[in-house]
Formats: sequence, C-alpha cells, structure tokens
Amino acid sequence: MAYSQDLNNISPVSQAAAIYDLKEAMKAAGYLVRGSGDGIATASAVGDIITTAASGAGGMDNTNAWFTIRQPATGAAPYAGTREWTFQRGTLSYAWFVQYSGPSTTFDQTTGNATTRPTLLDTQYLMNVTGSGSQTNILPTLLNFTYQIRVGDAAEDFHWYLICYPNGGGNINGRVSCIPMAADSIPSAELDPFNMAANPSALLTTIICSQTSNAAGFAYQGIDKAFGTNTPQLCPPSYYQNQNGFFFPIGAGSNPVNGDDDGAPIPWGRTTKGNQLRNGFKGYSLKVKWAGTSRVTGDTLDSLNYIIFDQTIWQWDGATVPSV
Repeated sequence: MAYSQDLNNISPVSQAAAIYDLKEAMKAAGYLVRGSGDGIATASAVGDIITTAASGAGGMDNTNAWFTIRQPATGAAPYAGTREWTFQRGTLSYAWFVQYSGPSTTFDQTTGNATTRPTLLDTQYLMNVTGSGSQTNILPTLLNFTYQIRVGDAAEDFHWYLICYPNGGGNINGRVSCIPMAADSIPSAELDPFNMAANPSALLTTIICSQTSNAAGFAYQGIDKAFGTNTPQLCPPSYYQNQNGFFFPIGAGSNPVNGDDDGAPIPWGRTTKGNQLRNGFKGYSLKVKWAGTSRVTGDTLDSLNYIIFDQTIWQWDGATVPSV
C-alpha cells in the first residue's frame, strides 16, 4: 500500500501539487506512468518526465501538463488489469481534464506531445457524460484546504483517492477517487467493478438521489456496455432509510454496545426513475462507508484503519496519524 498526507494542516503550494502527490503515491503502489508532457517543450510516450509539482520545465503546474498512469496488472480479476487514467492541467491549477480507460483498452500514447494529451482509443471523461471534455474544477479554487491521499495495492483491490477539505474542518471540497465494489456484491460477468469520480463535492445525501446529476459520482456498469458506441452511465450512491428517515448516513449514531461509529457499506446503482440506459444495482463498496454520525472536522476509527470526513468513512493505512 502507499499513502501521502499533509503535515500540520499546511495548505499545498498549489492545487497541482496535490495531483503531483497523487501521481507519486500511485507510483509507490506499483502504478506505471505510461506517458507525460510538461506543457512546455518536453514529453515522453513511455515514461514520467513530470519531476516537480512546481511550474517550469518538468513541472506539473504548467498549463496543459499531463500524465497517463496505468493500474498494475497483478492481482485478482476483475480488479487488476489495464485501467488507465489521464490527468491534464487546464488553464488554472484547480481545473483539470480527467479521463478513464477501462480494463480491456489502452490509451494511444503515440499522438501525445508536450502540450497535448494522447489520442484515446476507447475512453470517457470523468464528470462529463457527453464526453465533450471540458476542464473541471475538481480541486478547491482557493488554497485554504488540506488534502489526504491514499492508494491501495493489489491486496486492497486497487482503490485510491485524493480528498480535499477546508482548513479547520468542514465538508469535502474536492475529490477524485476510484472506489472498488465488494467482490460478493457483483456478478461474475462484471468486468469493471469500480466507481470513478472527479468532482468538487462529497458523497452527500442532498445529491445521492439525483440520477441525472454528475455531482453524485460516475461509474461504468461493465466495459462491454459502457464504452464504444454506448453511453457511459452515472451511478450515484444510495442511502439506508426506515420509517423515521435516514438510517445511514448520519442517522444511526454510534453502536450502543461499544460506542463506535461502525458505518455501513454504500450501495451504488440507478433506479428505474433515473432515465438511464441501464438501471439497476451496481454493487456496494466496503472501502468507503456511510458514517453513523456526521463530523465537522476529520476523525479516525479502528486504530487508524479508517479516516472520516463529514458523512463518509474512507480506508487509511492503520499506522500514520493523518492531520484531520
């Protein structure tokens, strides 16, 4: 496993520094940078020339600087494979293009250059249903935030996330993540059991029922239906409700026996009222859970194995004290 964390709630020097740290954490966990360009004059179709989070030669904080990174092929199917992501900085440090290619396809690295990300054979933009490719503000526009990064390895089904939140606490205000579905919740024919998202918001109950809003998250219901000529489908998280209203998130409270906030797996899917091409249950995630009680500031659970932001519980490394 690999992880990165900020120190003493110090804000990053730029939003691009957070993306650079994500890249480095993914590389430490075995991910491979297949191509990159610094937005100025240098590019590589086979490796990583982004060597600094700053601007200038080899820098991440240049307009149009980009990199493509591939998931390790080792591990259990269908979680391992050839999934790839391309990140390209837009005109501002907080505005990015983020693209995803599924388990049976690869990016075409032959046409990328210093300022142009590669031509994509079979891919989709995250946070963009139409595929028009507009840059998206996936990070906070002001530098009054701190961030947490964690990248799981093969034993943890390759989940990863970058989460930003305001100094002093508050709701998540920036997120890019790859969330695996639990193996016992997906059918054997599912080739892509992940939810991909890049957006400036948390998984909040105010948006989880919005079947046509990409703010709730983005996922693919299987590589055979989600790519090529088929339209990728939004796949928002769902909540648990009883006769008294919300149970999870934030309605259950703590466990009455041990006082812990145990959390609950998050179900993902689309209802028949969502006007989507493929309705139904996607799966549920165990790496990310709904919290029983909301947090104004970050918190940790279970001997640092989990970190909590507002209504959600995310896996942590079990050893390091994150500055939350």
